[in-house]
Amino acid sequence: MARGTEPEVQIRAAAAADVDVVADLATRFFADEGFELPEGGLRPRVEQYLRSDGRAIVAAHRGERLIGFATIATGFGLEYGWVAELEDLYVVPDERRQGIARALVERAAAWAAERGCSAVLVTVTPEGERAHALTAFYARLGFDDRGRRLLELPL
Repeated sequence: MARGTEPEVQIRAAAAADVDVVADLATRFFADEGFELPEGGLRPRVEQYLRSDGRAIVAAHRGERLIGFATIATGFGLEYGWVAELEDLYVVPDERRQGIARALVERAAAWAAERGCSAVLVTVTPEGERAHALTAFYARLGFDDRGRRLLELPL
């Protein structure tokens, strides 16, 4: 189908009915980026994410096809008060460079603002930077690189 005759992209919050399609696309995301899948796959985590307060999955659909998603979670701390973290962002390769990732981030940020968050934070992995130049992408959306580093203690 020619691009001009395809349905417009719709951005909306994912719902419980979207669990399977979001889990399938998240699995593709993990495979594309080389992330290890958890035992039992992603479906249980997507289901829990959608049931949890302070979390949302924003989905991009072209017609009935899910073509991208973003996950965002809120938390509270002394430094920011209410803050959100953009945890995942993925758009299928054949739909990239059309503003869909930007629209997902903007809708996720609006969701966070509606909940009183003072900022949205995002972690850029070295792999994500090499593969997708994510620091420059997020800078174009207004994110500021403050030079912080995220350290992890596996439990």
